Amino acid sequence: MSLTLSFTDPLATELARSGGKGASLAKSAQNLPVPGGFIVTADAYTRFIAPLQTRITELIGTDSPAEAIAELIRTTPFPEAWLSEFAEAATAAGLDDGAVAVRSSGTMEDLPGAAFAGQHDTYLGVRGIRAIAEAVRDCYASLWNEHAFRYRRQLGVDQLEAKMAVVVQLMVAVGAEEAAGVAFSVDPVRGNTDEVLINAAFGLGETVVGGEEPVDEFRVHRETGEQVAAEIAEKPTALVMREPAGDGGGGNRLGVGDEARTTVVRLGEEQRSRPALTQEQTRAVAELAVEAENHFGFAQDIEWAIHDGRLYLLQSRPITRVAPRWTRDESAERFPTPVTPLTWDLVEAGFHHSLNHSFDLMGLPPFDDKWFVMRDFYIYGNQTAVDLYAGRLPTNMLSSVEAITESLPQIARQFGWVQELPVQWMRDLDTYLIGIGRLSNEPLEDKSLLEVWEHVIAISDLGTEYFRPNIAISLTQGTLYAALQHMLSLALDEEQAQVVFERLMASTETKTSQVNAELRDLSAYVAADAQLLAALEDNHGEAGVAALQRFPEFAGAFEKFLAQHGHRELDFDAYHPTWVEAPHIVLDQIRLLAARTAAERDSANGTAGAGGVGSADGEAGPSQSAVPSDMERKIVQAETERAVVNAAPEQLRYLVQEVIRLARTYTALDDLEHYQTTRLTLPMRRALRELGARLVDAGVLSEASDVYFIDFEHLDEAIRTADTDGGAGASAAGTSDRTSALSGLTEIAAQNKAAYQTAVDRTPEWEYGATTPAVDADGDQITGTAGSPGTVEGEVFVVHSPADFSSFPDGAILVARTTNPAWTALFYQASGVITESGGALSHGAVTARELGLPAVMAIRDATSRFTSGQRVRIDGSNGTVTDLDSANAAG
Repeated sequence: MSLTLSFTDPLATELARSGGKGASLAKSAQNLPVPGGFIVTADAYTRFIAPLQTRITELIGTDSPAEAIAELIRTTPFPEAWLSEFAEAATAAGLDDGAVAVRSSGTMEDLPGAAFAGQHDTYLGVRGIRAIAEAVRDCYASLWNEHAFRYRRQLGVDQLEAKMAVVVQLMVAVGAEEAAGVAFSVDPVRGNTDEVLINAAFGLGETVVGGEEPVDEFRVHRETGEQVAAEIAEKPTALVMREPAGDGGGGNRLGVGDEARTTVVRLGEEQRSRPALTQEQTRAVAELAVEAENHFGFAQDIEWAIHDGRLYLLQSRPITRVAPRWTRDESAERFPTPVTPLTWDLVEAGFHHSLNHSFDLMGLPPFDDKWFVMRDFYIYGNQTAVDLYAGRLPTNMLSSVEAITESLPQIARQFGWVQELPVQWMRDLDTYLIGIGRLSNEPLEDKSLLEVWEHVIAISDLGTEYFRPNIAISLTQGTLYAALQHMLSLALDEEQAQVVFERLMASTETKTSQVNAELRDLSAYVAADAQLLAALEDNHGEAGVAALQRFPEFAGAFEKFLAQHGHRELDFDAYHPTWVEAPHIVLDQIRLLAARTAAERDSANGTAGAGGVGSADGEAGPSQSAVPSDMERKIVQAETERAVVNAAPEQLRYLVQEVIRLARTYTALDDLEHYQTTRLTLPMRRALRELGARLVDAGVLSEASDVYFIDFEHLDEAIRTADTDGGAGASAAGTSDRTSALSGLTEIAAQNKAAYQTAVDRTPEWEYGATTPAVDADGDQITGTAGSPGTVEGEVFVVHSPADFSSFPDGAILVARTTNPAWTALFYQASGVITESGGALSHGAVTARELGLPAVMAIRDATSRFTSGQRVRIDGSNGTVTDLDSANAAG
């Protein structure tokens, strides 16, 4: 096997062969100005170390293993036979006459959760093949640096699994009048994703990378290239290359020994206060950072250098930490209401685990920080991170028909997992459902307090494992939608492309649509039975459920529906009951649908309404007869797909058809995974009900549900301490200790419950800690996001929770923070929809489009801005809402 690989060899892009730094450089060298070089592979390291393996294993068990192993490697002669291959590689890369940099490139550098960058050594100004070989050997030894050894031990990594590739690259000999440094394609310090951040200094870039010397900072607007800000430092010195020694050999680690190949020079008074970069150079560096981002498909942190008027890219790595900006943009739809501490603690770890698993699946770097956090019981998203990761569609592959054709092999390689994931997910679903069944039926009465708590954790762990690929499903759905819309836009204008897209997706079967159909069937049953409808009209809420005793046939059908779908949530938080635990809310929706059906039937027959509810101004909502039937939508969808595929170039027809198929598949899968995820709620509520009851019996809580207001850490510590202090057969003193261990939970629960209730009664600020305008308003017109086309005027009705469902007037405009499948029946009553969050893929927008209702999403403070009875005009095509009462008053 070859000891070396050129940067342009396809194998050089593999992390296992080239290490993190080498693989990144090889990828960069395809299209970016990377100085020439080659990689000494990790396989070469394995061969070099093989004769030393036994001794290394022995040394690992000694008191000072790292230093001894590093010395063993440094004193092992380098194989003479390797020198000729190094010479050939150097000649091919154009390195014969220049000094080179020899950089360690560990195979663990870019692993999720690890930060090996900077743990190993770099050697600058190396000249001659023998000196290169010795520097390579020293890089091998640096794999066993004390700090790297300890770091691997801390991570639980097998020491012998670590391998070292080495990058040998032309040294860009930046002079004292030239500049080098680093640049970030987005500003990770301030969280500005529309600016490039550049740090620069005179001389070699190690001055900037080391972070110990003053450097200039420039901020450049990504789109315009204009300099936004600059902070020019006093730079007294510059690090430069020394002139080569007469023997042409040697080369030492930076800053070590009298013979180091770099030196520090003092700068003159005028130069030290001058910017290291001209404005033209600043723009060029910013453009290079953005080019690197476009090349890798993700925001990049690059090292660069300017020499002899040329700009070089020395290294590029993804940015995975950014300054957070906590907003409700990403979280308001998922988490519209306050969340109890225990629910969030049980969910958060699993969510972030799924996030990075999904990013890895999608070929994106891991995110090393929090995506969601709880602030004052509301969940906020890291909007900077969202901007960083969102929209990573490979538009360069889809820029034209020619580009798509050329990229077909790469698309197949890079996105083959998209075809495989739905099949794999369905295969793994059985394991999850079996686990749900087992945990749901496990007796809890005879378990100890600790055993009940560990049962709660087992349910959470099952959910974490099941949920691993689910974020990838949601993200991929959005990517497929964007890809399909982009491909359509190559042939059609924006408006035509959107119409065709909606027709292509018009009849996607989902679990929610199936459940909604069953709800409509139940409501049709009620509408057809005048006595049953009258009984439900006279008995709302729980009284309606009691009234079903007189109608056993319908009661049986209703119970069957709840048995199948009763795990569906009314709220994300497990603190709130599900459908089967609050059947009156579901029954009220059926009643509303039935009353509407009966009123439409009677209107068609020319008779008075049978219990229908009219809107305050006498206007009725949209007639459901005007909504296309499922069969009509399927016909339109099939005809549109045939026309789109036939219009595509022959070589792209399979791709176009597959993207359409996968967009539908992921739409259904995204809905199904949410439906199945909520199955966790029932066993979790059962277990926490038992746990809470035990704490009530122990005098810790006043009611069982208060357990939700205790955070995981305090609850876990108290229960485990109590189990140690007061196990079976404990003495009176032990029982007292057990009570004492739990007693601290009382105040925690009480304080959190009071604060939670305060949060319920207020509207959260949209950006945490900021005083930004809530909405984009121009006079009486408020701008949100287009959700569903069409225009409607009418009175709004603000729905804060399912408790308001039964009061919703027929034909009113629905206003809510967000909606979920439990709200669907209200859409059949409504004439339009306004939500505080969401976009074109949100439940509210999708359901509104299915029913032909105008909808505007992302009106941030809608539930507090509007009051029930207020008249507005919705323009769902342009995403605007006009306050007609204010407009009329002004007129």
